[in-house]
Amino acid sequence: MNFDITFGYPTWLLIFCLLLGGGYATLLYYRNYESLGRKLSIVLGALRFLTVFFLAVLILAPMIERIINIEEDPMILFVQDNSGSVGFGTDSAYYLNEYKNEVQSFKEELSHDYDVRTYTFGESFNRNSNFTFDERLTNMSDIFEGLQTSYSNRNVGAVILASDGIYNRGINPLYASRTNNFSVYSVALGDTTAHKDVILTDVLHNRVTYLGNKFPVQVHIEARECKGESSTLTINKDDRELFSKTIDFTTNHHFETVDLTLEAEEVGLERYDVNLSAVDGEVNIENNSKELFIEVIDSRQKVLILYNTPHPDAGAIKQSLEANEHYEVKSSAINDFNDNVEQFNLVILHQLPSFENPRHEILENIYEQEIPRLFINGSQTNISAFNNLPTGVNIQTRSEQFSEALPNFNQGFALFSIEDDTEDFFSSLPPLYSHFADYEIEGNARVFLNQKIGNVVTDDPLIIFSDDGTAKTGVITGEGIWRWRLHNYMHKQNHNIFDEIISKKVQYLSVLEDKSHLQVFGEPMYYENEPVEFSAEVYNQSFELINEPELHLSITGEDGAEYPYVFNRTTNAYSLNAGTYPAGDYQYEAEVTVGDQKYSQKGEFSVAELNIEQLQTIANHQLMYRLASENDGKLFYPGQWNELADELKQRDDIKPVLYSQKQFEEAISLRGIFFLIILLITIEWFVRRRSGVY
Repeated sequence: MNFDITFGYPTWLLIFCLLLGGGYATLLYYRNYESLGRKLSIVLGALRFLTVFFLAVLILAPMIERIINIEEDPMILFVQDNSGSVGFGTDSAYYLNEYKNEVQSFKEELSHDYDVRTYTFGESFNRNSNFTFDERLTNMSDIFEGLQTSYSNRNVGAVILASDGIYNRGINPLYASRTNNFSVYSVALGDTTAHKDVILTDVLHNRVTYLGNKFPVQVHIEARECKGESSTLTINKDDRELFSKTIDFTTNHHFETVDLTLEAEEVGLERYDVNLSAVDGEVNIENNSKELFIEVIDSRQKVLILYNTPHPDAGAIKQSLEANEHYEVKSSAINDFNDNVEQFNLVILHQLPSFENPRHEILENIYEQEIPRLFINGSQTNISAFNNLPTGVNIQTRSEQFSEALPNFNQGFALFSIEDDTEDFFSSLPPLYSHFADYEIEGNARVFLNQKIGNVVTDDPLIIFSDDGTAKTGVITGEGIWRWRLHNYMHKQNHNIFDEIISKKVQYLSVLEDKSHLQVFGEPMYYENEPVEFSAEVYNQSFELINEPELHLSITGEDGAEYPYVFNRTTNAYSLNAGTYPAGDYQYEAEVTVGDQKYSQKGEFSVAELNIEQLQTIANHQLMYRLASENDGKLFYPGQWNELADELKQRDDIKPVLYSQKQFEEAISLRGIFFLIILLITIEWFVRRRSGVY
């Protein structure tokens, strides 16, 4: 070990340290020179000189620079595949028992000569010595990135990778290992023998569907070594069989796709069990079944068309809406309507209020119940009664005549968007018949289409929308929209553009904003390795976003166990990560108190099993061989631990490395300096006292 001394101040200041020590000693012992004698004065003066000199030098902040040589033993990194695929198969008992003991003995032997460190990989890459073989994913590419990050420029002798070569996440480990700088020795685990196995590889479906819809399901099936066998594919819901089909396997590597449809019968998160019956002699039946979850929502908007007298406009709109599965349409003359208007999301009023029905109780009920409405004016409309309603437009007729009003799209309209083809098509549509009148737009009304009279584009609205804070209102100021539907078919051989115009208007008017004071957002389905996460918003009485009150959430499992949580506050909302949950169905309830008001929201979610590891159980030893051969290593098998240890010991490049390292330490912190100064002072004091000088 070598050392050197550096100072925090210029070294020429040492001259002043010498002068200070010499001057102090001379002044102190000059007066006692005769009584002490020449020799003793010189000795005591030297002691005092050294004491003061050392103290003065310490003021210059000297640093002791040491060069230390460190010998680092070579490291052996043992990386174990901890995924579920290792534990499956006929030799699962070996890996869960004897194998662990063999690895422990092997590592103990290596630890006499090497620094042995153990890692596991599966869902993640971690420093870990506990092998459980229960991780639900295998990502081998994480290994090499993790090792490079942790051991770059370290004395790594070799990496021992024990795996079955099966991976289902990340990139191909052969590509990932190309940035690897370490030798890799592979220990090939698992069984390469192909056993009888029927596999439900995947079930494809939509995660959301609508009540009453038939939704498609695609089932992917694989069978190995099952030629001449058969299996039955069944789909059940609540112990009720919905689908069944016998699958005959014609080859030993059979692949088949089954397409089917199921009907969404109930609202909510629905679970379906998909299962393939086992064949005789099948070892692994864990991959024969899956669960699929479908969120069924009843988003069909109920639309009521009320007319004063039958009219082709009402028929055209009804046909257009009935072509869309999201709408449930009822059409009736106002005098024949006997149902409850409150059940509808939108009421279309054709030429109402009319001269015959200027003030009808249904019209009053629509406004009292704050139901969105769409008025279509025409020759039967009582304009005076219409102007008494808050519609966003006031019409002052000039005469009983009507104008042929062509549609002209308002480029500034932003309540909803339309396709470019639809916008271009407006210029070719036939006119509607509108009142010859002065039109006054009121409040926050927005014009969708203006009236174009001849070649003149006016500011008069042809279609207009408004929102008074209670319900949305739309007005078509002319009749004859049925001609648009015929025109669309004549030019395009379909009704797509007309249907888009109608559905966009109806969708904007009928969709209600969620004005609840507590809104909790989460996914309907999670996998068992995914964290269950929620976000939430809380509004005060003025519907201002707040996050001061504490928001609680309780999750209840199928067994009745409750798990309470408190949301974390974000900038102006809330978030919660509830962690992972076992497979099953769960319900939750969120509660918050704002002032003296208590709000709550309930919901449900399901956690699905993740059985990817069970889909592939045939070990890929070819991959393990290539990983070793392409990274300066060799392939071994369990039981060849002594051969692997001898191989490592015979390598000349796996040896200790000597590092030189500089260390800096303040001289004032050294104990030796402290005791030296104490010793000098003590000796001087003792001699002075013995000589009778105080």
